[in-house]
Amino acid sequence: MSTLHTNESNALRLFMTEDIYILDQQPGSAENEIKIEKPTAAETIFIAEKTVMHEMPVAIPVPDSAAIKKPKEFSYLGENNKYFLILIDDAKNKEINSLHKETLLKIMSAKGLELRDLAILNLDQFPGTSIAELKEFFSCSKMVLFGINPQRIDLPNISSNKVENHANVTLFSTFSIDEMINDVTKKKDFWAIMKEF
Repeated sequence: MSTLHTNESNALRLFMTEDIYILDQQPGSAENEIKIEKPTAAETIFIAEKTVMHEMPVAIPVPDSAAIKKPKEFSYLGENNKYFLILIDDAKNKEINSLHKETLLKIMSAKGLELRDLAILNLDQFPGTSIAELKEFFSCSKMVLFGINPQRIDLPNISSNKVENHANVTLFSTFSIDEMINDVTKKKDFWAIMKEF
């Protein structure tokens, strides 16, 4: 392979893309040595004044792990796809008894809702639960309380069988499922409101 030699400026620009610097001095000569001078006393004081920290760093307190409150976890039926929370109170069962579940699902199917659209929670399994905890966990926009005193979840007194709003949640406090199964009048009163809810 032969060596390329050229003085043509266009050819040099094409091949040489790096910057080139020409130094007149020879390496190792006295002119290339770096001279270090010690600063005078006045310069030393000036530099020291600039570098002194006037404010001490503040330590940020780390909260105790026991003081950090974790959000409450709930086990419930359904998938909560429509953010529709149903609260029941069943001391005998962990979730909901089969007759109540069947009745509730018939009511919801008449509204065009399925179990996957709902979250059914047995409040008896979670004593001391507040509306704030329920709202944080379920992000619900609608909530039905079947036979549950609204004050039990830190709600103000809500009229029975009337729709009300509280903290951006539409609430409906009504009879228990047992009461509606055993009393046709209560079932009719409930359905008159529920079909529009």
